[in-house]
Amino acid sequence: MSEQSRFTPDEWQTLQFAPFWIFSAVLGSYRNYDPLDHAAFSRSLQTAAASPGRLVREVLDSVTTEHDRISESFAADDRTIGRGLCAVATVLNRAPRDEAELFKEMLISGVGAGVARARGRYGIVMSEDDSKTLELVAQFLT
Repeated sequence: MSEQSRFTPDEWQTLQFAPFWIFSAVLGSYRNYDPLDHAAFSRSLQTAAASPGRLVREVLDSVTTEHDRISESFAADDRTIGRGLCAVATVLNRAPRDEAELFKEMLISGVGAGVARARGRYGIVMSEDDSKTLELVAQFLT
């Protein structure tokens, strides 16, 4: 049974949008991304796709495979970062606990930290502001 089959199409889309909300939170922007920031996001998605968990792999495989379509759908979504991440937390309540925890960890330590480090000093150290942003964002996922 695929992980996607556990969720409605709207819930699955919410999970697909989760990395985009993390990216937007780190950047402090919903649109008009700098090409270098977007490249860092793409690299972070690819790296995070190797994270443990079936749910992580299925969601990130779909996001990387259908990146342009999901990006367009995300741009049309009217949820704020906070509302979106709270919706992600609600959807994850339907997943097995271990899969949900792996998914949250991937979002913060994989995607968020990956983008933050790329933006930070020497491309490997995240700024204190980005670190605090990720701490705050993690609270929305609880």
